[in-house]
Amino acid sequence: MAGSRIRIHYQILGDGPKTVLFFHGWAMNGASWLPLAKRFPQNGWRLVMPDLRGFGRSDKPPQGYHIDDYMRDAVRLVRKLGTRPVDIIGHSFGGTGAIYLAARIPHLVRRLVVLDTIPGAANPLIDPGVARQFARIRALVERTRRDHLPTLLMRLWRQSFHLPPSDESLALQQEAVDMAEPHAILATLNTILTTDIGYWLSRVRVPTLVMQGAADPVLHGGPDGLDALSAERRIIPGTGHYPHLENPDGVLAHLLPFLGVAP
Repeated sequence: MAGSRIRIHYQILGDGPKTVLFFHGWAMNGASWLPLAKRFPQNGWRLVMPDLRGFGRSDKPPQGYHIDDYMRDAVRLVRKLGTRPVDIIGHSFGGTGAIYLAARIPHLVRRLVVLDTIPGAANPLIDPGVARQFARIRALVERTRRDHLPTLLMRLWRQSFHLPPSDESLALQQEAVDMAEPHAILATLNTILTTDIGYWLSRVRVPTLVMQGAADPVLHGGPDGLDALSAERRIIPGTGHYPHLENPDGVLAHLLPFLGVAP
C-alpha cells in the first residue's frame, strides 16, 4: 500500500466480511501474529497483519515516526481494505497505537484488544522502571554496530519471554530483526520514550479487552497506566511479554468470546 510515499506491507489470512487488524510490537513484524492467527477460526473472518512503518518489509523513512504517523497509516489501510469498522488487536508498541486509533477515530473500530501495553513510556502513571528500561535499550542500540544489531534485538526479544519461544516464533522473529534498520529502530524507541496518550484513554468508547502476561518482565509487574480505559482485564498465567506467542491457546480462550467468535 502506498500513501505519502510510505508503502505498508501486509498479509491476510481468510476472506470473510469481518476484519481483524493486528498491530505488532516493537522490533517485530506482522508475521509475528501467525502463531495466533493460524489458530483463529477463519470462516467469515479476514485477518490482516501489517508490518508497521519502520519494520519488516514496510518502508523505513528517515523520519515520520510520531504516533500520528502510525494512525494515518492505519486509517489508509482500513480504507483500502474496504470494510469498517474493524476489530483491532495490538501488542505492546502496537497496542499503544491501537488505543490511540480507537480514541481518535472511533467509527473505524468495532472492538479493541491490547496485550502487554502501556500508554507510552512518558506516561507518569506507569512503573518508572519501564522508561528506564527503554532508555537502556536505546543506549545499547546506539553503540551497537549495524551488523550486530539483529543479534542484539534477538537477545532483547528472548529476554522478555517467560516460556521458551517456539521454533516457529524464533524463525519469524529472526526474519524480522534481519530486516531491521538502525535509524528506524532508534526512531521508534524515541517514539516509545516520548509518547503519552493518557489523555485519550477515557475517550475510548468501544468495547475493550486488556490482556497481560502474568510474568511480564517488561512491565515489571507494576501499574500499566491503563486504568482510565473502560476495559475487561485478563491475566494470562505463566507467560511473559508475549502471551500470544507463549500461550496462544490461552489468549484465544479470552479473545474469541470477546470478539463474538464461536470457538
